[in-house]
Amino acid sequence: MNREKAVSGLQIAMYMLNLAAVCLVAGIMSFSLKAIVRSMDALSFLEMIQARPWRPETILLTAVCAYLFLVFLSTLLQQREERPGALRTWLLAGETAACVAATAAMGMNYDGLVLLVVADLIRGQKGSRQKLILGIAVVALYTVLNYNLAGRWLGMVSWDAFLSCYQSSAQIWLRGLRSLITSVNLAMFILYMTILIQGEYRERARIQLLYEQLESANEQLRNYAMEAERNAETRERNRLAREIHDTLGHALTGIVAGIDACITMLDYSPEATRSQLEKVGTVARQGITDVRRSVSKLRPDALEKLPLEEALRTMLDNMASASGVNISFENQVRPLKFHEDEEEAVYRVIQEASTNAIRHGHAARISICIAKKDQWLTVQVKDNGCGCEKVEKGFGLKHMEERLKLLGGKLSWDGSRTGFVIRAEIPIRWGEGYSS
Repeated sequence: MNREKAVSGLQIAMYMLNLAAVCLVAGIMSFSLKAIVRSMDALSFLEMIQARPWRPETILLTAVCAYLFLVFLSTLLQQREERPGALRTWLLAGETAACVAATAAMGMNYDGLVLLVVADLIRGQKGSRQKLILGIAVVALYTVLNYNLAGRWLGMVSWDAFLSCYQSSAQIWLRGLRSLITSVNLAMFILYMTILIQGEYRERARIQLLYEQLESANEQLRNYAMEAERNAETRERNRLAREIHDTLGHALTGIVAGIDACITMLDYSPEATRSQLEKVGTVARQGITDVRRSVSKLRPDALEKLPLEEALRTMLDNMASASGVNISFENQVRPLKFHEDEEEAVYRVIQEASTNAIRHGHAARISICIAKKDQWLTVQVKDNGCGCEKVEKGFGLKHMEERLKLLGGKLSWDGSRTGFVIRAEIPIRWGEGYSS
């Protein structure tokens, strides 16, 4: 805030100082021309200079009006400092044109107005390339508007020529006053630029500090995420240990106890043994249900050891051998190499659909096909079982739907005709191992 006040104060001081300079230079030029005309010495004055000067009234009016317009555009430009765009470019162009007009009206005998334009140009520039282009433009502008560099070649009347009608002491005083204004204006410009540069360096240091703090926060977040992941793994292991102890341990204990009772009763009470075995079967089925619910989020062991296609063929071969069902598997996508969650979804869908075909559909033949269409992987499991027109979703179908939904996929089925068909569609993030 203090820096902005200092910059604004210096800007206003430069406006006032340059207004005084414009009034002094243009006023002296106008007054000198009128004095020369009154003294009947116009002919000798014209012979001394290279070109005909402007009318006295035109000089003062043009210089003051052009300068006031420059100040107006400069004020508008500062209000749009943080909003670069086409309007800002037009304002800068207008300010430059006003500077040229005011300086030309003064016969290029005062070039301090260039510093006002330079201050506005530099204040809104970002980046080294823009500042390089700006520097070149500033040098060109200063060269064009400086009497000693270009004014002579453009036919301008020098300041000394206008002072020739005054006495020596007055000439010295006027030259000194113009030089003083020029020096003070330059000193104020240097101070103005110093404050701007210091503010820019402080802003860069603040941004660098914020960047370092952000990096530190990101590092803390990464560490926190790793720690949270480790804690989650620990909690999951503890949960699984409790679930296995409470479900599988309980079920196995009941089964062992029931079998021991059956061995004891087998010789003298077959009916009681049968009843006991039914109870053991109930306990075992409940234990399977509980274990399935507990470990449903685990990755299959086969996928940890084998590629997806080999794991699928091994699982289907074991299922066919145990059940006596004819299972055919057609894979039209090679190699089957995806992300872990995608591979697990494919494996579980085929496993669950095949199990349902055997358990509920009593199928004798199952056909499985994996294909690719655009970015979608399609998995179809078709059997020749009893089918089912009205399907009530059980754990298997719900479980498959949940897995696919997490990946943005979808599941459909049809049991209205002979057999039953399950179709899964998965939007695969094709890995680098896949070759289309």
